[in-house]
Amino acid sequence: MNKFAYVTAAGLLGVCLVASAAKPEPKAARYPKELIGIWQGDGPTCELPGNLDSDTRMDIRPDKLLDYEQWNLPLSVVQVSTRPKAWRIKSRLYIDGDFIEVYELFALTGHKDRTLTVVDESRVARYVRCR
Repeated sequence: MNKFAYVTAAGLLGVCLVASAAKPEPKAARYPKELIGIWQGDGPTCELPGNLDSDTRMDIRPDKLLDYEQWNLPLSVVQVSTRPKAWRIKSRLYIDGDFIEVYELFALTGHKDRTLTVVDESRVARYVRCR
């Protein structure tokens, strides 16, 4: 291989390395560890394993929120308060084969953060931690 080929190959490699270093992959949004678990709305603390078909049961996982007939993918999570613990969460809500982007406020209160209040543009929902 001649000198020109080596210089050209080295230059292309350098450009690729700089381009990949300049654009790091964005870190995927995740639900805060404090919110991870099973939550039940409308009533007292749930009896485990609880009603898996309840329309007020919410399962929050690090990368997904599962609700009765829908699920959310977190897009951005910003903690807005440490006392009480609260986050502004933008997510993609998948329902009936379509999706929309929603903004919600998640706030933990009560003894040992066992109460979760979720506020969006049209509703306020309150849940208790099952596990």
